[in-house]
Amino acid sequence: MKGSYILLVQLPEKQTITVGSLKDIHFPSGYYAYVGSAMGGIKSRLSHHCKQSKRPHWHIDYLLQKASINGVILCETRDRVECAIAQALSHQFDSIPRFGCSDCRCQSHLFFATKGMKSEVIAILNRLGMQPRLMQDLN
Repeated sequence: MKGSYILLVQLPEKQTITVGSLKDIHFPSGYYAYVGSAMGGIKSRLSHHCKQSKRPHWHIDYLLQKASINGVILCETRDRVECAIAQALSHQFDSIPRFGCSDCRCQSHLFFATKGMKSEVIAILNRLGMQPRLMQDLN
């Protein structure tokens, strides 16, 4: 399966985390939605993100050292749609600037809220004409 995915993440306590070339970023405690793509295969990408001990490769890997994944929303597609998803989420949620978007022109691919985001994210994806599928829900 190829396409885009949204990791639903919870950070229980505020943290300042060194994120690769982005340096130190302050993350408030709360809920995050990270938009990623896996045009080479979603299964292997998610397997990497879910590993407990791994060498950080993507920006999200640094956050996941301190946060937990509560769910994954899949959007199976042959087209690259992660930037369109990120743009739509940016209208609804605050973002962490430059996070996860070093290979595009987006402002961010990581969005923040003080309460769970799952239903809002799914509603946004439906409005975009995607057919989102909740892969796992760990709550």
